[in-house]
Amino acid sequence: MKELNNEQIGVSIKKQIEDVATQNNTNPNQPLLESFASVALQVALVQYDEWGRGIILGIEKGKHKDFLYVPLPNTDVALWMASVEFKREVTSVLQQYDPTKEAVIVMAVPPTVQLFVAQPNGKMNIVRISDVILAPISLPPSINVRKEQDGSYFCFVFTHKELGKLGRIVLIPHPATGQTEIKCEIVQNSGFSLDAKKQEKIFYPLAKELIARMGIGLAK
Repeated sequence: MKELNNEQIGVSIKKQIEDVATQNNTNPNQPLLESFASVALQVALVQYDEWGRGIILGIEKGKHKDFLYVPLPNTDVALWMASVEFKREVTSVLQQYDPTKEAVIVMAVPPTVQLFVAQPNGKMNIVRISDVILAPISLPPSINVRKEQDGSYFCFVFTHKELGKLGRIVLIPHPATGQTEIKCEIVQNSGFSLDAKKQEKIFYPLAKELIARMGIGLAK
């Protein structure tokens, strides 16, 4: 089973969703939820083989739409916009569903976030609906962040009062596609030093949440 990089929340599966939807588009009279349940289940079975238990996270805000497969350990960070109760429900479902026959789907479409389980018979069973919570991220008092511009891209630089520079999140626009690439860069210190381990432990959780927010277009 594969493992994500430290800064990754999940893997984009938008193309897989679109490809399977095109292949399955044989019954124009099939209800939308049923057709999507079948598509999501096919894609989720493949992703489970690679990443283990996880959710298909559908994101929509304005013109921004995407689908991610988020492994179980990263769901709390990916669902930063949801209530604690909703995240607990997601974790409970992920621990109980049959990943060889079912798919767990979360649709984040403000003003709500919705939890479904796709069944082998094409049904999408809704488990819970909750309001989106657009709470700003709180940085520890020991950490400062500043925005800088470096040529054509912007970056957020994180600094710790005692450990110094932790790393940065870089936003690289691609005008040809209209997309923005988001990269996480940790400060280049010796990976075996005590300070380097402390910096990594502090920086990566913050970077993960910020990248999740930026990536779904809901950052404040």
